[in-house]
Amino acid sequence: MTSEESLGPVSLRKDRTTVLGYPRADLLTLLIGMPLLGLLIGLALPPLARWLTGLPVLPWRDGITFVGSLDKPWQTGVVVGVALVAGAVLAFTDIDEALKLRLTDGELATEKDSVTRTIRRDRVSAVFLDGKNLVVLDETSREVTRGEHKASAATLAEAFRAHGYPWRDADPYASLFRRWIPGTPGLPAEAHAVLAARKVALKSDAGEDVRDLGGALQDLGYVVRDEGKNQYWRPLAAEAGERSERGAAAQD
Repeated sequence: MTSEESLGPVSLRKDRTTVLGYPRADLLTLLIGMPLLGLLIGLALPPLARWLTGLPVLPWRDGITFVGSLDKPWQTGVVVGVALVAGAVLAFTDIDEALKLRLTDGELATEKDSVTRTIRRDRVSAVFLDGKNLVVLDETSREVTRGEHKASAATLAEAFRAHGYPWRDADPYASLFRRWIPGTPGLPAEAHAVLAARKVALKSDAGEDVRDLGGALQDLGYVVRDEGKNQYWRPLAAEAGERSERGAAAQD
């Protein structure tokens, strides 16, 4: 068994492996805080519902009246139990959905939404934070990983740099992004169709569809990122280079 030294959210192994997971302080807060919040909500719901039923105008009055009628000890216990379990489920769901990383000098493995991806270090062109999301780009500038990681920026930067990965303070291709407007020049019809479908998915908060359509757009040679409900796109670095060369050749 390989020995391991724990440093907060980072585990450094003697075989030069770094594991970044949920920070321990945040993990304890989540595992204790969410069930405790559920407990408090469960205790407060029946009396709060009884108070609300006295209001002259009240939406969902029948449901709130029913909750307020749960005044027997065993009924209160059921409400508290359900709220406690709901808090625990939310905590474990958040932990499960968080991005997990395993770095070595040779490769990076990421796990998110039960999907594991591996990329060799020599294929990684940039690693940076886009807001709360950690982004990993390959040699074509394609996003191979995008997801929220709970570790601090300093912790992530230290870990990646320790293994020789090209950590960047910002997206090196940020200046290439342009806001998507239907019919805007510079994009083929297929890309416009994907972005239009993705816009619908964004409005519907269909996260899986948003990710799948983003991948489909990258297969067409473009990267997309979101600012609110607006989509911004850029060509892959290889595509941009080819266009530039074609333009220079045409001018000659």
